[in-house]
Order: sequence, then structure tokens, then C-alpha cells
Amino acid sequence: MHCVILCTYNGEKYLEKQIKSIMEQDREDFCLLYSDDGSTDSTKAILQSLQEKYGRRMRAFPRPMHSGSPAKHFLSILSALAKGEVEIDNLEYIFLADQDDDWFPDKLSKTISVIKEEERKFGESLPILCHTDCSLVNSRGELLAKSYRRYQKLPGASCRFSRLLLQNHVTGASVGINKALLQYCKEIPAEVKIHDHWLALLANCFGEIQYLPCATYAYRQHGENVLGAKKASILQECGDRLAAFGEKDKEDTIHSSYRVLFAQGRELKRLFGDRLPEIKRKVLEAFLSLEGKSRQGKIITMALFGIYPYPLYRGIGAMLFLDS
Repeated sequence: MHCVILCTYNGEKYLEKQIKSIMEQDREDFCLLYSDDGSTDSTKAILQSLQEKYGRRMRAFPRPMHSGSPAKHFLSILSALAKGEVEIDNLEYIFLADQDDDWFPDKLSKTISVIKEEERKFGESLPILCHTDCSLVNSRGELLAKSYRRYQKLPGASCRFSRLLLQNHVTGASVGINKALLQYCKEIPAEVKIHDHWLALLANCFGEIQYLPCATYAYRQHGENVLGAKKASILQECGDRLAAFGEKDKEDTIHSSYRVLFAQGRELKRLFGDRLPEIKRKVLEAFLSLEGKSRQGKIITMALFGIYPYPLYRGIGAMLFLDS
């Protein structure tokens, strides 16, 4: 049995359509485990109504949730599953779902095939994360881009650890993991803002990440998204970075995003530092050392350890703005 985790908060507008797309997959060997984070709209009523419709295939997380953030919400449920606090009969693989997307009918089947093939080659004890591409649609469901990855100019199938510390390339709603990776989710990190980035780091450190280069769902871009999709343009991104110089608010915003990454790195070291492979531990320590270095020192360390995002112009921007 597989488990799809759906976390909701004030998602009434698109929720029913999303759940319908999940429940109409081309396979039925899964349950939808949903959890609401204190919605004040009709989200809870929609969930209850749909649970009555779908019966045992859809169930509520057994504890009330007031996490205050999508990352903590998802990670809390993953932790409960890892600790056996929620029982799923013969649990095999775990998938994450956002409340406002639209799954394609073969999303689960395609991802499961990839994970099964990797387990066949390397064994079920290897932690595996599989993620996919997605298409991008607007609030009316009209296609904006066939490939979110190309639209955002994200790295391809592989991403080295040094780059992953600074740049996430995994979208949470595309993620499927096996039980071996789930076991690394027992501890809930205190300083993580994006759960998919955290899962990607764990998979990179202790197992492997597999990328399926096809869209398995439509990511809906609308005004209420926690994290929106903005088309990546070299000229625009470079212009935005240059325009930020001397403007305190813009500089603070950029610096704040890097502080979040440093905090996440410290959590990785706190929870798993003694278990990390030596080479990755050294890269992590080099990354964390950037906070206390001069700009020249940062540039040298980033170049030596390959700690810069993709593509190159983003790496240059990181070197200019990565201040503590």
C-alpha cells in the first residue's frame, strides 16, 4: 500500500479538483492521508464530504495540526509515519501532494516504476527519492509552460551536494520516497522552510535522487501560492540583482534567503553530522563557514568546493550577495 500525504490550509478554491485527480489515478493501491492546518474557509467541510465519498481510500491524520507552515506540516506527518504513529497497512512508498495542483492519471504509476527499478538494482535498504517535471498552468487551468524545469532553468537530472546546499531542484508535489528514506524523517528539523529541499538533502546524503524528465502533474500558479513560479530570464535576474545594490530592503530580502539556507545546513549538521559521508561533511562545514568569511573568502571557498547554483550567472549573483 502506498500513501499520498495531502496538507491543506484555506484551499477551498481548487481542493476538490485536486483530490479528484488524485483519486482517479490509474491504480488504487494507495490511501490519501490528509491533514488540515486550521483552515478558516470551507476546506474542512470539503475534506469531510470527499472522505464520505471515497470511503477507506481517504483518511484524516489522527491529530489536529497547527503547524503554521507547509514545511513543518508535511515534515510532522512524515515523522509520525516514520515513528509508526500512523498505521498504513503494508506501507511501501510515500508521496506528497499540494492542495491546488492537478495530477495526471499515471503520476503514481510512473514514479513507482522508477523507485521499484532502483530498489531492484540496489536493494530496498537504499533511501530513494524520485521527483518529476510538471507543467505550469494559471488559475484558470490554461497552460503557461510545458516544462516547469525549463521555465525556471533548474538543474537537470543530477545535482551535486555542494550545489544542492544552495539551490533546491526538487519540487515537493512531484516527490515520491521509499521507506528507507522515510526513516530519516523521524526528527523534525527546527529551522527548515522548504520540506522538499530538506528531503532532497537527506536523499543526496544517504541514498540517491532519481529524476523522471516528464510532467506528471500541472502546477497551478495563482495569487495564493506560498511559493510562486517566476520565469527565469538571464537579463531580468541579472538586472534584479544589480538593482538590489544600495537598496536596503531588496538586499535584506536576498540576504534573508541565504540565512534560511545556512540555518537548514546547521540543522543537517546537528541531526546527521556524525552520520554524513566524510566528503559531504567537509562540504557542509565549508558551506557553513561562509557565514563568518569576508566576501573574498566566500568567493574562494565557494569556488574551491563548488558551492554555487546553476546556471553560472546565478552562481556569480550568489557570490556577490552571500553575506551573513
